[in-house]
Amino acid sequence: MAAMPHCVGVDYDGILADTNLMKARWIREDFGRDMPAWQCDRSSRVPVIGAEHNEAMANVVYEKEWSMQASPVAGALDAVNALSMCGKVYVVSARLAHRMAFARKWLEQRGVARLVNGILSFAGSDKKALCTQYGLQVLSDDDARHLEDLRPERIRPFLLKPGLQDELDVPAGVALCRTRDEVLSKIGLSP
Repeated sequence: MAAMPHCVGVDYDGILADTNLMKARWIREDFGRDMPAWQCDRSSRVPVIGAEHNEAMANVVYEKEWSMQASPVAGALDAVNALSMCGKVYVVSARLAHRMAFARKWLEQRGVARLVNGILSFAGSDKKALCTQYGLQVLSDDDARHLEDLRPERIRPFLLKPGLQDELDVPAGVALCRTRDEVLSKIGLSP
């Protein structure tokens, strides 16, 4: 087992806040298609709903009203607490600046903002560059495209897909996890 990392990054949407459930709701109500929440990451949903509908969805789900209504992903807040006791925790997101404010407020309302060392947006950049800049050793995300080429930088990538029942093809070197406890166990922290 690898040593417990001292600097961890966690995606916000779909990893901390269950906005994937809200995306699934929007897709069902506004697009007329059922899509499981675990499949609502950008890489999976855009081929199904198209870029135009994706933009319309983002303009609802990522804005204040829906952002603040999102439930935490099961075990996410406890995981941030546990990780913060062992090292630095950064929230890493592609949200635009004004939408990052809603994420920060959401974290504050749940008492975990004080546990994170920073809430970082990579909008206009990429997660790999941000992870390298902040010295992250682990990144947990719900979208495999952000994890594909992290291994050369010695960043351990974890793809979290709560609710996934079947197998899923993932890029080489990416660990597929279905629960937060599975992620914690694989990085060396017993849940």
